[in-house]
Amino acid sequence: MTKFFSRDPNDFNQRGDYLERSRLHKLFKEAMDYPLVVVCAGTGYGKTHAVHSFLRKYDAQTAWLHISERDNLVTRFWESYASVVSLALPKFGARLVDIGFPESNDAFANYKAIVREVATLPGRQVRVFDDFHLLRNPAVLRFFERAVKMLPPNMTVVLISRTTPDFNLIDLMMRGRVFTVQEDTMCFTEDEIAEYFGQIKLSVTGQDIRNIHGDTQGWAFAVNLIGRSLIKEHKYERYALEAMKKNIFRFIEAEISQTVSEPLWRFLLRLSLIDHLAAGLIKELAKDDALIKEMESLNAYIRYDFSMDTYLIHHLFLDYLKQKQGQTLTDEERKETYQVAGMWCDANNYHTDAYSYYEKSMDYAAITTKVASYNIQMPLEMARYVLEIFDRTPDEAKSETPLFPSMYLKLKINMGQLDEALALAKQYAEDYESRPESPERNRDLTAIYAFWAHLRMKMCTQTDVYDFDIYCKKMRKCFDKSPFRILGKYNAIPSSAWASHVGTNRAEAHEEFIGAVSRAVPHISHVLNGFYTGFDDLVRGELCFYRGEMDDAEKHLKQSADKAQTCDQCITQNRALVYLMHIAFYRGDLASADKYLKTMETLLSEKNYGVRYTMYDIACGFYQLALGQPERIPEWLKRDFSPYTHTASLENYSNRIKARYHYQTRQYSALLAAIENALEQPQQRILFSKIGLKVLYALSLHQLKRSSEAIAALTDAYNLAESNKIIIPFVQYAKDMRTLTAIALRDEGCQIPKEWLKEINRKSSAYAKRKSKVISEYRSANNLGDEILLTEREIAILKDLSQGLSRTEIAADLNISVNTVKRVISIIYDKLYVASLPDAIRVAVNRKLI
Repeated sequence: MTKFFSRDPNDFNQRGDYLERSRLHKLFKEAMDYPLVVVCAGTGYGKTHAVHSFLRKYDAQTAWLHISERDNLVTRFWESYASVVSLALPKFGARLVDIGFPESNDAFANYKAIVREVATLPGRQVRVFDDFHLLRNPAVLRFFERAVKMLPPNMTVVLISRTTPDFNLIDLMMRGRVFTVQEDTMCFTEDEIAEYFGQIKLSVTGQDIRNIHGDTQGWAFAVNLIGRSLIKEHKYERYALEAMKKNIFRFIEAEISQTVSEPLWRFLLRLSLIDHLAAGLIKELAKDDALIKEMESLNAYIRYDFSMDTYLIHHLFLDYLKQKQGQTLTDEERKETYQVAGMWCDANNYHTDAYSYYEKSMDYAAITTKVASYNIQMPLEMARYVLEIFDRTPDEAKSETPLFPSMYLKLKINMGQLDEALALAKQYAEDYESRPESPERNRDLTAIYAFWAHLRMKMCTQTDVYDFDIYCKKMRKCFDKSPFRILGKYNAIPSSAWASHVGTNRAEAHEEFIGAVSRAVPHISHVLNGFYTGFDDLVRGELCFYRGEMDDAEKHLKQSADKAQTCDQCITQNRALVYLMHIAFYRGDLASADKYLKTMETLLSEKNYGVRYTMYDIACGFYQLALGQPERIPEWLKRDFSPYTHTASLENYSNRIKARYHYQTRQYSALLAAIENALEQPQQRILFSKIGLKVLYALSLHQLKRSSEAIAALTDAYNLAESNKIIIPFVQYAKDMRTLTAIALRDEGCQIPKEWLKEINRKSSAYAKRKSKVISEYRSANNLGDEILLTEREIAILKDLSQGLSRTEIAADLNISVNTVKRVISIIYDKLYVASLPDAIRVAVNRKLI
């Protein structure tokens, strides 16, 4: 097995500055049988050394994260965590980056899915979080509280902290799943002190050992410093310890003043300004290998970790250096240090730190350039963090920094502050249009008009005005007069769950929107290296699909996918392929549906496709639901609906899957509540969304035998759909829609035209036959039988429940725990694809299981 800690285990010992403590090694080996290990002791007790020393010899793959104060920003913490995981498990690290910090239930379910995959890897996995006491952010602590409860058998998490971790561990402790190493355990015993002095070749008497142990109480840092002192003094004096305790910094200063050169001293002070001490960054700052070699000689305070390719500085020494910063470093040295650190973090995907260091170096141009280069939706917390930097920027820097206004607009849009962004766009455009002609003016106007166009497009659902192409044209005109050119590729992110941004059922609205898109795409693609290529065909294909014009839809969607592929527009390509997969299912063509899903799977290798795993999961969700296999969709899509936090997020897209999953698994009451909430949200102004939700609302009411309400909801959906000839949201529910339309046809009070009801009934019936054929082919190809198999215990418990027995009574009768009964009921629900006891009994009776 490949170990994360791969350096020669004897390398550290050969320097003679650390004792390999067999007692602790045995203790930590025992601890590895537990999912959570907490090593809690104060400064200088050798926590990090002890764990590090053990793991170098232990057969496991380890990711080690050194926590800093900056990790209280969740995006920074997640970047750091994903980065260290990537060192050992690149695929899983990339997926962690993709899902982002798992604060929402959806994202955490995604995280759980990743952990479950890690559980299938051979050997043990160890995750170490050093300096855990620095974490105070409730969201990060809540993540740990949830994460440690679902660790797989092959994974151990080690928390190294000066204080008890600030989240609830009681449940894990009561279940015996936490191994704790306290301060007294970390203390040196007399035998270990004697062994240490023997290792550094110092002759001390037994009485000296007892005195040192009594004076230090086994405090590792004090024992180490006394040993280093004895190398010079050759005799242990009791007063030396008290002097060291009173002024430990003076002790450090006395030791290093004789060995550290002036260049190294200034270099060390510069290092104390930053948190990242990766070897690559250290080399860039030092510009001199000799300086680094001299630094490495201070191995009592600084050590190089080969496995992480980084340098580690002892806390006390770092505190000492920070006290000396103001006395020695010039403003120029500080600025240069922050600038180099910012550039290194930028190049190595530590985005939050990059922004922070750039601000400290007052390089606002680098900040705006970095915001401009962000191809996918910026996480809300990061956008908020950078927006605060923009708000703190001095007025003079704002006026002198290229692209500052447009990037300010970008952040405002990212935060959902659309009305404020629109007013600013107009203000900025008027200001720059009044300035004298210059390349810089045209460059900034290009970006301002780009974001103004983006805003106008996003707000179409509110305004019913489709003029964003006018601003795209102005953008191109300014761009062509500017010598500056856009570098790199951009990828069109979903600004809703649908390509269309039409919110009204006005008949002409979709054509007006498509016309504006068709006029805008050439301008956008010209300026931004193919950006939005294929989007016009996607919008047209989407409308044709919802109208049931499948041949035209297929033609436009294939054109969209092909065009998008040529310009690396992976998200547009993916969305076109999803619709093509729907068309294949609608036609009863399983082979084509499989082909389109496999094509989407190949897009996972595109590293610049930032949301590829999420988009692929959504595609898999559509695929499995179309085949009547709700249990097979990705786990995170089975959870509660996501809040609609931002129109440009993927929540709307994933909620489409969740709505269908809830319907297929008969969770009608929960679905009705979610739809009622969704229809109140401004993000649901998109027409296709409103129609789809109303259809599901009607069908759920029908399943609950609330026929009059179901027909009323179906009427609402019809009124929204008829002016644009939208039919597929009705037809795609096949047998259920056939039944509901049949009931509506018999209802004399129904206001829906009978010819429309008959047409939907016929199309639904035809689709039901094709769907049945596809499902049969799929089940046959995958050896899936129709029989639902319940165990004898599951049948017995379900029978008792159907007869009215409580869970407590069943547990007593079967001589099992109540928790076991609850667990069995949960398994029954999964097997029957239901979410409630009445549904479980109904399905079981229908299948003659009880």
